[in-house]
Amino acid sequence: MKKKPAGLYIHIPFCLKKCGYCDFYSLPLQSPAQLQRYTAAIRLEIEKRAILFPDSIILSIYLGGGTPSLLGLEQLQSIVEAVVHNFNVSSNAEISLEMNPATRSEGFLRGILAAGVNRISLGVQSFSPEELRALGRVHGYCEIMQSIEALHKEGCQNFNLDLIYGIPGQSLESWQRNLELAVSCGAQHISAYLLQLDESTAMARAIESGEMELPGEESENAMYHLALDYLPEKGYKHYELSNFCQAGFECRHNLNYWCGGDYIGIGAGAVSCIGRQRYRNRPFLEKYLISMEAGRVAPVEILEQMSVEEKMREEIILALRLCDGIDLAQFAARYQLDLRRRFAVEIEDAEQKGLLKLGNNRLCLTRRGYFLSNQVFCRFI
Repeated sequence: MKKKPAGLYIHIPFCLKKCGYCDFYSLPLQSPAQLQRYTAAIRLEIEKRAILFPDSIILSIYLGGGTPSLLGLEQLQSIVEAVVHNFNVSSNAEISLEMNPATRSEGFLRGILAAGVNRISLGVQSFSPEELRALGRVHGYCEIMQSIEALHKEGCQNFNLDLIYGIPGQSLESWQRNLELAVSCGAQHISAYLLQLDESTAMARAIESGEMELPGEESENAMYHLALDYLPEKGYKHYELSNFCQAGFECRHNLNYWCGGDYIGIGAGAVSCIGRQRYRNRPFLEKYLISMEAGRVAPVEILEQMSVEEKMREEIILALRLCDGIDLAQFAARYQLDLRRRFAVEIEDAEQKGLLKLGNNRLCLTRRGYFLSNQVFCRFI
């Protein structure tokens, strides 16, 4: 029987400090013992979840957070070993680890690369000390450069730098400097995300009270288009709204999301999507730990039970995030419908506004449509 491809996401919810803009499920680390207890729970969940997916083959493993690099080397090694031992893992699987520049230790990189991690995503966010302070990051410029130097020294051949634009106090000139430094560091992949705030975050409250001020939509638009111009000039393909890479270095784990593939979530707060059902482990650390220590599979809550129509609409939105857009022939074969006829009014209106384009049997966002993508996506909800 042919195995079904899937991605595996492992959530490590601990941080040194909660950043003011973050709305992911994360908690300040209390003690090393907490990491050891969580590692044991993760390993047990991996064993139990794998039994439920005997027909899946794992094409990518992503350790995210939080700050996964807070884990010790032996803990990370044991988690990767548990995945490989219990799941059917492809021999050329992409294994990614998110890393905070403030948590790098001597020998850590060498050890995790030897353990099988083959892609590092470094949470730089900005090279500017002022912008890092505005974001509430615990690292500085020196830690960033030391981490990047270590990546090169240890022979890591696939690393991403995360950058944020639209930070309070950020100028177009400082954003350009961030892009220039990222390119000069030799990253194979660069992610450039617009700062978007959930109203529950500390930064959102500071902006609401007038303590901080965002640059404004016109400035954010200029920053985004600067990235669209500058990074391709330097050899980085723009392949997704916020992502750029050198040839062959697309993030395979995220591509699976955008292509509507299955993914399995492990850890407190981790989300899974299998077929038309999306669910998550409840985001309560202590309850998660108690459940796993009692030998029970972590309790889940159903987030969505999508109809075929809802799944189709979601896949349209996800696929339009990709610069290659939607292959209309493949879409027709998958859903037995002509997308151009089914959504003729929506597509024509977006075309007239310069947000969508049809050509070579593909439907794609235009360059103008990239920054205004939500104006397109809402038509397919």
